Amino acid sequence: MKVFAIVGPTSTGKTSLSLDLCRRLNGEIISADSRQVYKHMDVGTGKIPLDTKTKIEKGKGFWDFAGVRVWGYDLVSPDQYFSSYDFAKYALEKLTEVLGRGKNVFIVGGTGFYVDAVTGRIDLNSNVKPDFELRSRLEKMTLEELWALLTSLNLKVYEKIDKNNPVRLIRAIEKEKAGENRATPLPRPDAEFIYIGLTGSRDLLYSRADRWAELVWRKGLIPETEKLLAMNFGSYPPLRGLVYKSAVSFIKKEIGEAEAVQKIKFDLHAYIRRQQTWFKKNKDIKWFDITSDSYIENVYNFVKEKIKNG
Repeated sequence: MKVFAIVGPTSTGKTSLSLDLCRRLNGEIISADSRQVYKHMDVGTGKIPLDTKTKIEKGKGFWDFAGVRVWGYDLVSPDQYFSSYDFAKYALEKLTEVLGRGKNVFIVGGTGFYVDAVTGRIDLNSNVKPDFELRSRLEKMTLEELWALLTSLNLKVYEKIDKNNPVRLIRAIEKEKAGENRATPLPRPDAEFIYIGLTGSRDLLYSRADRWAELVWRKGLIPETEKLLAMNFGSYPPLRGLVYKSAVSFIKKEIGEAEAVQKIKFDLHAYIRRQQTWFKKNKDIKWFDITSDSYIENVYNFVKEKIKNG
């Protein structure tokens, strides 16, 4: 069985391409986006395509885009913990189910860690379950105290870690203290994963990201963020992440509109650079330039040939 992973930086049109492929090749999508798993966060995470008239309906566990099912949206609330292990477990079970219905599967997204966790490029079988009581204690510690504790547990890990990132320090300590509290090994389906990458010049990607930022600002980002704050999600990580943190600052009158939009653009540019760095490590990706007039047909023919030879 062939499973296709369509990856690349934000603003390359991964979802629209995948929807087209699904309509032509009897497929369904599993979204691999670490922000789209959250309920109530639709506009700022790009779940809703703002420049299309595609009819969208929410089904039981999936969104229906004019007849194409998209899985992986709205899995948890913004105040719930959801790890890459949780996503991989969900996605592996879902792709087995979809394949069992005779459909082709397209894993689509820009969260490289999620994609690699599902396809097996990253081994999560040694992953540990979250220890919320321990985290609560560690979050009260200073960076110096976290350094000292991690050093006492594993000096080699301490030497390699980002020492100014308390989240990573806490997670590293949690792993060292886990002992036998390991997660259940992930099931590995009998499937061949084929990687398709969408790319373009950095200037083009920045320009497209800027247009998207201006569009979501005008078409619902602020009301959506206000609703999330009213639901008391403001202190949780999703509201402190990409796009939403600038919207929150604007709502709280900490920055003006122009500065908020510009911050979103800069954050998206930085995100694009991180995505490019991540995907560059995977030498199995077949890249397609989105500036080519025939790139959609080129991808379609590539996928069709792989399916035919499967």
